[in-house]
Amino acid sequence: MVEIILGFFGNYLIEFMMALLASALVFRYLAYRHSKDDEAYYSRFTRELDTCIDEDKQKGLRIDDVDSYLSNILGRVNQKLPTQTLRFRTNKNVSERSSDDDRMSLGDYVGSKHGLIASIQGEGSIFNCQVPPDFTELTDRVMNDDKNWTKLFGHVPIEGVSRMIDILPNLFIVFGVFGTFIGIAMALPEIANLDFNNLEGSSDTLTRFVINVAYAMKTSIAGIAFSLVLTFLNTFFPIQDMRERTFKKVETTMQILWYHIQNDSSKDKIIFPQILEVLKEISQKLNLPKDLEELSKRKAS
Repeated sequence: MVEIILGFFGNYLIEFMMALLASALVFRYLAYRHSKDDEAYYSRFTRELDTCIDEDKQKGLRIDDVDSYLSNILGRVNQKLPTQTLRFRTNKNVSERSSDDDRMSLGDYVGSKHGLIASIQGEGSIFNCQVPPDFTELTDRVMNDDKNWTKLFGHVPIEGVSRMIDILPNLFIVFGVFGTFIGIAMALPEIANLDFNNLEGSSDTLTRFVINVAYAMKTSIAGIAFSLVLTFLNTFFPIQDMRERTFKKVETTMQILWYHIQNDSSKDKIIFPQILEVLKEISQKLNLPKDLEELSKRKAS
């Protein structure tokens, strides 16, 4: 069994690496385009949400019910999101309506869009809580509910594809060295068939030995070449870095939304009543007039 495996790798390792490289390039292209589409979509979502928050701040909108406000602002964002096409520009996290060819359909994103909004609404208890949450964990939960974010074609885990592509350059080098050692190991027995007293008659044996060693060296050369190709692509067109930037952008927007809600909803409901309670206790101990109690009743009404 071992000899069969070694024989296969010894004879077809370069072809195996070529097939692996072709598959990696196809999946890498699809994963890169998918991540680019995600970046365009989430950039549009976060920008619209930030815009709605700024508008509410300028209007001085009062937040009496966090759940209602969360539903309202996400509904406004949903209405602003494009339903037909998205267009993204190179080196800019900007998306807009366009009739150009450089666009993508949002048909698959409709479910994702509502899923994202539903996921944020599902975290209503976090936005009601006065203690700052772990925003990284919150964002991870929200985004992982979006199937388009986690799956390629709805089935292949994109994180697994990205990690596999990242380690392939090193694997190609390992395969190349492995093939070289296998080739040399298979060529060395040819030396035993040499007749040093009749080197002219052993020319065929020497030729086969040289051919086997040369092929063994080619596996290392092929491995290094394939590794350089993927290393170049991973360096200049990184998938994981793009996804991390998109994740960080959503995380920042979650922070802005939480602090906006808490600053508006808590300043009158929490801080002011607590101050009144403290002043009320002080007035009772000092037998001061009941102006503070009347002020508290007026505020409550």
